[in-house]
Amino acid sequence: MEKSITISGMTVITVDENRKVKNIQFLPDDELAPIMEVSSHTYGSLQQLRNGAYDYVACKSTRRAHSTLLRKAAHGRISATRDGAYQLTLKVFKREGLDVKETLTREAFDLIDNVDF
Repeated sequence: MEKSITISGMTVITVDENRKVKNIQFLPDDELAPIMEVSSHTYGSLQQLRNGAYDYVACKSTRRAHSTLLRKAAHGRISATRDGAYQLTLKVFKREGLDVKETLTREAFDLIDNVDF
């Protein structure tokens, strides 16, 4: 059940020299105003509108793999993911001047051969 409560007061916003918000504090006019626990574990954007009201928009959460490292190599890793899969990640920079095909093949086989599935 959703319920709206109106509390009048003043908002104090602390910003740094780059105008980045460091803290937001609400000071109610009435010391006996209802105490609310406002908690969010969701990333989002809070903006103050021209009329002084606040608007909060939650960002869509992205589900992360939460993988468990099984074995690491010089240019990558093999992991077990939370959704019951295996993930092989390899990355070779061009500036390393390596034979990319040989490096990726060697490390992929090394990782696969040395992991207990």
